[in-house]
Amino acid sequence: MHTTPLTIEQKNWLRANLFLPVIMLVVMLAVIISIFACVIIGTGGNQIVILFAIAGGLLVLAVLALTGLHIYNNASDLFSGVAQVRTAKLTRKHSTSRSPRTFYAEFEGLGDIIIMFDIYEKLEAGNLYQVIYSPRTKRGWSIESR
Repeated sequence: MHTTPLTIEQKNWLRANLFLPVIMLVVMLAVIISIFACVIIGTGGNQIVILFAIAGGLLVLAVLALTGLHIYNNASDLFSGVAQVRTAKLTRKHSTSRSPRTFYAEFEGLGDIIIMFDIYEKLEAGNLYQVIYSPRTKRGWSIESR
């Protein structure tokens, strides 16, 4: 398996996707803890309100876990300092229908890689490509025909 050093632009993209969720997470935690404290104190220990607060807290924990996984994946790719280089066959390409659209290229042995539209429109299923990508975030940096 070959690797190539991450470029400044790639590092900056990973940094932005690492630190912005951390900032949002801290702000969100502060707001939610304040709201829960006010609700529980303001209702005088009403059990129904406490049950709703617990349910809300569990939902917040699920969101925190998913955000933490996103942060971990971006940190892992950033701190490794390298992108993976593989040659693989494109099995299919697809995109989401919701806005903003996300474009994917599915390669044998790699799975789905997230790519930009300018790369997406040039790909043809069945062809071999050299794929440069970050393995944790599944972000495709460069895809060239072989």
